[in-house]
Amino acid sequence: MAVKFLMNNPVIIGLITMLLMWSDYLLTLVQEKERKEHYSKHYQSYPINTIEGNPAIQESVAKLKIFNPRHFTATIIAGIGLPVALLFIPNPLHKLFLGFIWGMLLIVNTQHLTNVLGYRASRRGLHGKLFLHQRTGLIIQSCRYLATTLFLLVLAVLSESLIIYGVTIAGFVSSLRLFMLSKKVAPIEKEDLPPENISIE
Repeated sequence: MAVKFLMNNPVIIGLITMLLMWSDYLLTLVQEKERKEHYSKHYQSYPINTIEGNPAIQESVAKLKIFNPRHFTATIIAGIGLPVALLFIPNPLHKLFLGFIWGMLLIVNTQHLTNVLGYRASRRGLHGKLFLHQRTGLIIQSCRYLATTLFLLVLAVLSESLIIYGVTIAGFVSSLRLFMLSKKVAPIEKEDLPPENISIE
């Protein structure tokens, strides 16, 4: 019933899409604020100390800027573009496509929420500091998404839901995207020694 309602209301689809994208950015800021205030003494990435993988918004995230022009523009384009795209996609594929797009956003949002809750839980009972190379971090996250994809695949087969199949594809694409992104960051040095000269916040 809910899916049928959505398919008949493209404006609602656009608004939900924008909400998911704004939630992604705002949750990133919440995560960064929590990291700076409480978790930075336990965790630091290198060679760049950031939780954001997208270089286009890394600076805004680091400065906790609520508004980022690039992200805002992308959000508006996606909110308008998704309902329009559905007009040109064969009707039997509407649910699959919607599941894929929303799945890409939901997977990221749930990971942000997991990190925020994990940071808060780590305010007590956690000692020492982890230095994690960005490439290693991206590969770890890629593996998490792949594991989630296997779970989603089982749900898709059992439910025979095109939307869940779309979300499953999104999980696999998200995993592949992070793996490919890991190849673009600075390589891990052959000696793989602990970083000695990175700043401690």
